[in-house]
Amino acid sequence: MCAMQGPRADEARDHILVADDDPVTLEVLAHYLNAAGYQTTTARDGREATERMSAEISVACFDLEMPHASGLDCLRFVRKNFRDANVIMVSGRGDIQDAVAAMKEGAFDYITKPFDREELLARVNQACWAGRLARDNRNLREAVSSAPPTCDFVARSQVSQELVRQIAKVGALDSTVLITGESGTGKTTVARMIHQSGERANGPFVTVNCASLPRDLVEAELFGHAKGAFTGAIHDRPGRAEIADGGTLFLDEIGDLPLELQPKLLTFLQDRTVQRIGSNRVQTVDVRLIAATHQDLARMCRDRRFREDLYFRLNVIAIRMPALREHLEDLPEMANQILQRIGRRRGQPALTIEPAAESALLTHGWRGNVRELENVLERASAFCDSNVIRVSDLMFSSTGFDTVSPVAMMQPTAQQLANRTLDDLEKQAIIETLQSCSGNKAEAARRLGVSEKSIYNKMKRFGISL
Repeated sequence: MCAMQGPRADEARDHILVADDDPVTLEVLAHYLNAAGYQTTTARDGREATERMSAEISVACFDLEMPHASGLDCLRFVRKNFRDANVIMVSGRGDIQDAVAAMKEGAFDYITKPFDREELLARVNQACWAGRLARDNRNLREAVSSAPPTCDFVARSQVSQELVRQIAKVGALDSTVLITGESGTGKTTVARMIHQSGERANGPFVTVNCASLPRDLVEAELFGHAKGAFTGAIHDRPGRAEIADGGTLFLDEIGDLPLELQPKLLTFLQDRTVQRIGSNRVQTVDVRLIAATHQDLARMCRDRRFREDLYFRLNVIAIRMPALREHLEDLPEMANQILQRIGRRRGQPALTIEPAAESALLTHGWRGNVRELENVLERASAFCDSNVIRVSDLMFSSTGFDTVSPVAMMQPTAQQLANRTLDDLEKQAIIETLQSCSGNKAEAARRLGVSEKSIYNKMKRFGISL
């Protein structure tokens, strides 16, 4: 049987981390991998290996015996912090039992010294391929099983009751819906409610966030691709429009859809057909489309930043989400539901809000709407005493847009910064910037001066979920 070689010219250059304390072995490994078309990073011991590990690494090759940290220690580090990367253990003749033990702890494979070049490339190539397949499968599962609404829908105010009536009427139809409103008002929640109240409730509810995807990947995510269609397309992959067949396709932040892709979406809306990138096959799908945006699409059309014909196709039935300040009568019950959910998650008794704190909540500007309310209560619940939230526990994000801010966000002092690790400070900076941006990762990246990909990598590394 022919051994598997490195990546072909039409495949992505996978990034491999190689760690070995023997300089000869390290040089040989890197030479073989570089010659086969891989990108490599080398480390001379276990400590260097963990320091140089990143989300860009597809496969890590660790020697079992290294100074400062063993290959097994490095494996555990990767499994905990970089679950998308596969690990291959490199062992000496007498380390086979240790290598097998490492596989039980999550190593993808192992090779023994002295190793054969073809065998090395075959195992690395297989590890890269398996990692890509696992990531694709996970992304598809996440697309289909989008998270349910984070809080129950409260409709005590007249504004919210009217919204519920609209949802009930629209849910019974199969028309395209455009949901507009400020960030954090609950557009995704309402989209799911429309899906669940209609005949497609048993079908998939598939979400595409047009703002969070890199521009060059939006088309592939929406319509899929054929094997070999572009660099890294090593197998056929259905798009989310195809996955949503029989259900609902929800396009969040539709205003961020690249202008060059809008004609393809218009064609899809007209005839409900999809054609994967690199394929001649056209497939018809039965999909209801719901779109949402916080932007003024009509103004964007006048500025030639959004196609007018697409706007009219999307704006069949329009639902406007009211800002939280427009239905403050709902706020006390919404706050109580959020606090009950926090208590259940932490296994604690239900938290309550003192009257003065409730008054402070009612007088705040709520630029970030329900999402900001959730963040404020999450922070307050972490610092309150006796399960009672008081005014002193409330910390409102100071964005410069709020009309009223009862408690200003404290600026960090030297005392607050002392004795905290750089990781702690970086994590806190990311959390607070994301909160001030209402969760918009692209905007947070711009404010922090890093790439959007770095924001996702750091969120994963620090376990941040907003």
